[in-house]
Amino acid sequence: MQLSGNSRVDRDLRLALERNRERVILSRPIRDDIDENRLIEDGSEFFERGMRIAASDIQPDFLGFVWGIESEYSDGRSAYPAVWNVIAHGGATTEAIFPDYSVDTSQVPQIDLSELARGNGLALNAVQDKTVVIWGSGRDRRAIKAPDANYGDVSAGLIQIVAAETALRNSGQFVGSSITIAAFGLLLLLGLGIVRGRRNRMLVYGLWVAALVTFFVLSAYLGLRVMLSEALFLGTFYATLRAIYNYRRRHIFIDPRSKLPNFAALRRDLECQEDVAAFAIVVAKVARLDAVLATLSQSEQRQYMRQVATRLNLGDTQHTVYHDGGKYFGFLVRAQDYPDLKSHLEGLRAVASQAVSVSKRTLDLSMTIGVDHSKNKSPSSRISSAIAAADQAREAYRPVFIITNFEADSETWDYSLQARLEQALTENRISIKLQPQIELQSGRIIGAEALARWVDEERGEISPARFILQCERVGRLDELTKRLLGLSFAASRSLREKGLPARVSANVSAIQFVDHRIADMIETALAESGADPADIIIEVTESARIEDFAVARDIMERLGNSGIRFSIDDFGISSANLDALYRLPFFELKIDRMFVSALTNDRSARTIVENMLSLSSGLGLVSVAEGIEDLATLEILRNMGGDLGQGYCIARPQTLPLLQETMRLQRDNGLQRSG
Repeated sequence: MQLSGNSRVDRDLRLALERNRERVILSRPIRDDIDENRLIEDGSEFFERGMRIAASDIQPDFLGFVWGIESEYSDGRSAYPAVWNVIAHGGATTEAIFPDYSVDTSQVPQIDLSELARGNGLALNAVQDKTVVIWGSGRDRRAIKAPDANYGDVSAGLIQIVAAETALRNSGQFVGSSITIAAFGLLLLLGLGIVRGRRNRMLVYGLWVAALVTFFVLSAYLGLRVMLSEALFLGTFYATLRAIYNYRRRHIFIDPRSKLPNFAALRRDLECQEDVAAFAIVVAKVARLDAVLATLSQSEQRQYMRQVATRLNLGDTQHTVYHDGGKYFGFLVRAQDYPDLKSHLEGLRAVASQAVSVSKRTLDLSMTIGVDHSKNKSPSSRISSAIAAADQAREAYRPVFIITNFEADSETWDYSLQARLEQALTENRISIKLQPQIELQSGRIIGAEALARWVDEERGEISPARFILQCERVGRLDELTKRLLGLSFAASRSLREKGLPARVSANVSAIQFVDHRIADMIETALAESGADPADIIIEVTESARIEDFAVARDIMERLGNSGIRFSIDDFGISSANLDALYRLPFFELKIDRMFVSALTNDRSARTIVENMLSLSSGLGLVSVAEGIEDLATLEILRNMGGDLGQGYCIARPQTLPLLQETMRLQRDNGLQRSG
């Protein structure tokens, strides 16, 4: 309050203040200085002497609403209680107030002082025995709003009255964000921890929102100032995370073609199991799936794959069947539930491999199954192991292949070998040795079989059966084959240039006859080496693994037109069968060493070999006996009428220079028969 400049008016006002000293409170406003420090403005000593002083400051938010008012103000020079504090408590409280806007501000009379000055009776009655707050109309130019029905601008004095009324009602308490976050967060966690299933979760969400709304309404009714925005943010944050999870579940963990969970979901679900080691990973490999799907529309493809999944689910409808997007399907089984897991899966495979009907079309379905039930491996490694096991399984003789112990099966699953193999391939440290083949009747060397050799710096010589399988598993079989073909064909050319028998047999896996890349590879190797195609024999290993005989026949006929001939390797065991011999244009039949090595002491083996030789002769094929280890076996084969033979009794695998020297010695000395 400041002097007006009219001494008579100022004196009269001072006298009136003195007469009402116990009933009047003077207010000092608060302003910000140039450094934005809050300062309590000084009042006139003439008016304030001996009077009660209060301070008034209103801090609206960006919308103009005032949600809290301090109980007292200090600027370092002086300290005064807030106006509302003096009105309600005589300035005694030290706690801030949070105005209760349930107070009906329309019931607070607002009277212009000019009405009182004119002696307006109604105005005088309105203030009779009331606490009156006198507030200048231009005192505070900030736009202040009260959240009432009109949301209109109000004076700062009205806000002080609402705050005082709130204090007198003993309302206006503040419920902080930490309390609401804890309460509603705990409510959400309890609800989701108890219920299961999508419908129940939706019910929990609905109840949670209803509780939030109810708490908001109740707090407004009780005049509580509650911070619900953080709790609402918590709910929104959870809803966002849940939406992301559902999106990932639908898209990241779902194969787009079959709409089945993919192998990323399989890995996730396996990691979530409490006892991971108790579960076996089962992977079914569907043969020729790409060729079948190529004949179907998109909806028919999904229908076909869904039928495959349904059949794999026959053993236990609680299983989730996963699809990798290609030819592999997988699921988890608790191994202890099946005392004979292999028999169970063989039965499941037999049922699942029945023909599938799609859009009135009957489509064949065949599969092999791989299982990993090893321990102490990561889920990703176990899934890869199960896939490799499915690849190793054979429809004809071992449709279910189970890996039970990773450590004990290191001969097949030695992953440390893989890194060394990668280095050996990169550094061209895999070579060949040549094992001579002879005409059994004359003993003349007519050529040799090229055998892959790898001498590792740490482990010495590694078995071809072992590292070739590793190449297949890591996708580098083509690279290995290309190198071995180049070395074999170059050896043939070198023999021919020296006037020696140049026939060389090179091994190629049957799985490479899936498309014409192998034909391109062989033709390129021939062109680069300069070898004569008529000198080359391609030995097809594990012919039972040929998936499409029509494609394989096209490849063999294409290469055969150039003069290359083909041999069926290891005939007589399950990896080389009559089906392949009947359907493909072979020139030569190689009798497996298992039967040849038993000729001297096993009548059954002798009978089998005799029949194989008869079969070979009847089909117009050249017979080659592998594994001739002694002279007695060699003589038996001669007497049976065998064509060609090889084995340690004849010669061990040797380098190209040594083979050339052996051939020259036989030629120059006229050697005709071994033994």
